[in-house]
Amino acid sequence: MLVKLIKRKINYGWRVAATGMSFVSFGVGGVVIAGCIAPILKLTAKTPAQREQQAKLVIKYAFKSFVLLVNKLGVMSYHIEGLEKLQSAPQELVIANHPTLIDVVLLLAAMKPAHCVVKQALLDNPFTHGPISSAGYIINAGSEQFIQDCIATLKQDEQSSLLIFPEGTRTAKAEILNDFQRGAANIALRTQLPIRPIVIRCTPSTLSKNEKWYKIPQRAFHIEIKIMDALQLNDLLEDLSVNPRNVRALNRQLQQFFYRELSKTVANE
Repeated sequence: MLVKLIKRKINYGWRVAATGMSFVSFGVGGVVIAGCIAPILKLTAKTPAQREQQAKLVIKYAFKSFVLLVNKLGVMSYHIEGLEKLQSAPQELVIANHPTLIDVVLLLAAMKPAHCVVKQALLDNPFTHGPISSAGYIINAGSEQFIQDCIATLKQDEQSSLLIFPEGTRTAKAEILNDFQRGAANIALRTQLPIRPIVIRCTPSTLSKNEKWYKIPQRAFHIEIKIMDALQLNDLLEDLSVNPRNVRALNRQLQQFFYRELSKTVANE
């Protein structure tokens, strides 16, 4: 019994240290991209669009390396179901729930280079400012302008999808889902793009809203990512005209879809 307790303590201490190492490596990677790679891309890319596409590829492989590191250190395991749906699909609006800090890292590491909506706070962070600026990710400052930016970006680049988290922030611990903000529904109606839901579950809960990075669970956490079939707008709404009533209706439909899927997961545990 004592030996098992000591082993658990050692394992927990190692994972706290490994988690700290992982965050340090993430910060260093952001600084390297901003200080070394971004200037090179700016000099060598022929157009701003080409520079942003190359920056997205750099971020994709940097995130893949980070995910591999965290997995090898024993901090996290993960499984992605249906990844081929993302890799072979045409332009879509990709929406996901947001239970943990590492969601966006896993998704951008796995999917084809895509546009992504990020919070203003990440642009203000010195470790993430450089990569976000270089890749041309869209900043959600909580205004109508961010919706217009998303629509313009999708029209200019018809080969790439847009990733957005409708909750707007991470889910709090022990909560299934935050209320959806209406930005994703608004963009979907205005662009008429198929909607690709991604359902994410983290067990046990960690790195959720207001949770410190060092408050890790007693065992390594596992992230399950399920890529769902695309939803067509005409299957969700009869009237596809852009007005506040339809935006609210679509937003409600999307939130109910995620709530049903996540509730199934909880019931099966």
